[in-house]
Amino acid sequence: MLGRILSQHPEVAYWVEPRPVWMFGNAYRAHDELTEADLRPRIARHIDRRFDRFLRESSRSRFAEKTPSNCLRIRFIRALYPDCRIVNIIRDGRNVTRSILQIRKSPPNKGLMSRRLRETVPWEWPAYLPLFFRTAWRTKVLRKPSAYWGPRPKGWKAWLDLPPHLQVAEQWRAVVEITLRDGRALPPENYLELRYEDLMARPIELIGQILDFTELSASEAVTNYTRQHIDPERTHRWQGSLGDDQEREVEAHLSPMLDRLGYLAAKSASPASSEG
Repeated sequence: MLGRILSQHPEVAYWVEPRPVWMFGNAYRAHDELTEADLRPRIARHIDRRFDRFLRESSRSRFAEKTPSNCLRIRFIRALYPDCRIVNIIRDGRNVTRSILQIRKSPPNKGLMSRRLRETVPWEWPAYLPLFFRTAWRTKVLRKPSAYWGPRPKGWKAWLDLPPHLQVAEQWRAVVEITLRDGRALPPENYLELRYEDLMARPIELIGQILDFTELSASEAVTNYTRQHIDPERTHRWQGSLGDDQEREVEAHLSPMLDRLGYLAAKSASPASSEG
């Protein structure tokens, strides 16, 4: 959503999930975490050349991208681009859990996979093809949700024995933990943290804050697109999609992180909650 909004700015070229570019030279790792120690010169040159080419072909002056697993690569990214601007949007983990469980029921996007293969150097294709075929087999042939979807922190395979709703909840908790640790360690000119729910409630104000943070000029095109496409009802779209028992289990599992981020306090203060 934010990427599409920023892409309306005349200075910004936006690339949706160039995962193979970021993972060049590290594609065969068992997890998605990268730090400055993983940024070898050959890797840095390849990533920089690929993004430079994309930017030159766009005829724009600034580059933006969204890749979910980059939550686990903040130190790696800043080592490559010390002047980067990282916008971290945090969403209530209960809604993220509901959303991802729905996503895991869908077969892989053939167009996206085809594009990713074109962006991948041929000797790294075997790192991606098995996952594509396993996911396609489960979702299209067996009619089962995919076994895993999204960022893979270290130790993620240990969660595969959990019930799906707790597996996804633990994934959110671990990813947010790493993102907060690495993001908040950056200087304020590199890192901005927002809540999804606040962005939905006050889109014009917070998009203006993001433009200021990224040193982009005010843009009527960005403002108009924001007004037309942000739907506050998206905040609550996934409510009720889990059974009551699963809802309670997810909230109990995530309660320390939810409380740390202020989500439990927000819930207890809501009129619906105060009325029992």
